[in-house]
Amino acid sequence: MSLPDLNNWIEISESAYSHNLHFFKSQLVEKTEFSVVIKSNAYGHGMKVMADLAVKHGADSFCVHSLDEAIELRQQGITCDVLIMGPVLLSRLSETIRQDLRLVVYNIEAIQHLKKITAEMKRPVRIHLKLETGTFRQGILEEDLDKFLSELKNSKLLKLEGIYTHFANIEDTTNHDYAYYQLDLLSKMAARIKNSGFPEIKCHAACSAAILLFPETHFDMVRLGISQYGLWPSRETFVSYKTKHTRKVEDLLQPVMGWKCKIGQIKTVRADQKVGYGGTFQTTRPSKIAILPVGYADGYDRGLSNQAYALIQGQRAPLRGRVCMNLIMVDITDIPGVRLEDTVTLMGVDGQERISCDYLASLCGTINYEFATRINWQIPRLIVK
Repeated sequence: MSLPDLNNWIEISESAYSHNLHFFKSQLVEKTEFSVVIKSNAYGHGMKVMADLAVKHGADSFCVHSLDEAIELRQQGITCDVLIMGPVLLSRLSETIRQDLRLVVYNIEAIQHLKKITAEMKRPVRIHLKLETGTFRQGILEEDLDKFLSELKNSKLLKLEGIYTHFANIEDTTNHDYAYYQLDLLSKMAARIKNSGFPEIKCHAACSAAILLFPETHFDMVRLGISQYGLWPSRETFVSYKTKHTRKVEDLLQPVMGWKCKIGQIKTVRADQKVGYGGTFQTTRPSKIAILPVGYADGYDRGLSNQAYALIQGQRAPLRGRVCMNLIMVDITDIPGVRLEDTVTLMGVDGQERISCDYLASLCGTINYEFATRINWQIPRLIVK
């Protein structure tokens, strides 16, 4: 499908992604496994597209949320290790074995069921224990750890490959006392596990923020999430990193995603006319309005109504009226020469102007994670050099 055939598309910059991956990989020692997280459609960037780019540019393995995401990667021809971090129904655990997937375990029932089906299938399964250190989502409490270790010791086909945790408050603050508390608890639990007969296990804890800020968390494996896509985990992470480094950090991460569309209609609107649902914008002069084929069904949040702008010919075209399900309206009165089906930048760079994911998210009162992830998966993702 060529660009002229598309109303609305996402551009994925291979050069930006390559830059980001090589930067993060350069922060690791050679033995550390470099795993990238591509759950939730690769944070909205397109899982299939990003998986191929990740393999091409040096990722060792993948982390996903669901079994179905992992199976989709296998069907795509991805043969490297894939770790499923979310719940897998007991009735589907056999699929993880058939697909040779790594599995996160935090329920004793899963261990017991895996013992039964691995014996029936005569095939092993590699598991990673999720340890609860203070986030209180998925995870094994310290006082319950011995039960899991006892079950694992009694099965030769359940291979304890790794242990890990996830930081609860490493991105939202410049005070990292709680992160160090979690790290201390992880180290304590890891020592217990290794001394219980599992000395060769991988340990991992580092998300994007931890990779950037705390080399001591890199251990045997890291899980690079949002920052592989050129987005900072938070403003606080950016500030914390900047205070530790003398280098210029503003352009350290390069955003991978651009969002484009084409003008669907141009109309002249008289002064004193109300634009869009609810008449929330009223023209004060004769105006040229461009209608764009994008709306909240695409992930262009309704909170952007009368706030955001698009870029046309390198100039800002303000949103007028509410974001509709499939359409938005922008004011092009002061941009001469705009034509039907001209390309519009909704997110990304046009000339000297930039619209960032962080900016759009801030207008909606949310974070870049949510804004990017909610972009409709059906919008085509195209790799650009």
